[in-house]
Amino acid sequence: MRAEQHGICCYCQQSIDHFQGALEGGAHNEHLIPEKGPDGDFSKQMDYGNLYACCIDSKGTPKREKKKRHCGEAKEDKLIHPFIQDPLCSSFFRYNILGEIIPNGPYDRWEDYEKNVTDLTGLVLKAYQTISTLNLNCNFLKDDRKKEINRLISIISTIDKARIQAMIQNFENREIYPRYVDMLLYYMRQHV
Repeated sequence: MRAEQHGICCYCQQSIDHFQGALEGGAHNEHLIPEKGPDGDFSKQMDYGNLYACCIDSKGTPKREKKKRHCGEAKEDKLIHPFIQDPLCSSFFRYNILGEIIPNGPYDRWEDYEKNVTDLTGLVLKAYQTISTLNLNCNFLKDDRKKEINRLISIISTIDKARIQAMIQNFENREIYPRYVDMLLYYMRQHV
């Protein structure tokens, strides 16, 4: 699964390079449809189409510290919309300079989505719920993405559109993607 996912977590897109073991870079088998709980389906436990490689960076973080848990650790046995099964998954999300992942909707900051959640509908609402359930805007991920955005912008602001396009092609053709690949591609495409 790690190879099929080009070495990135199915949810946050951090690099994953081994199974279990050390937390940093480690992964576990994530069930998109949980095995148990109110929305669980135990019959899908071994269904390969329901399994993904998910980072374990926040594994062991106590439930009382839920603001630090993300991805599968935050999801637990909850059901989320199956965006990761859609080839157009990245089109439902975008990123801002604060390092936040947000729905591809009317607002530019996560805080604005939180304040206006009752106005959200359809796939924008499902994207909001997915980000929230997976806690993809926890401080660690936001800060880490922000560093990568700033680093990328310092590079692409000094090169022409043809070189940016070549970078995009390079990223898309790699066997192992750089972490946060969709965010990096999102920013590069804005500059071509």
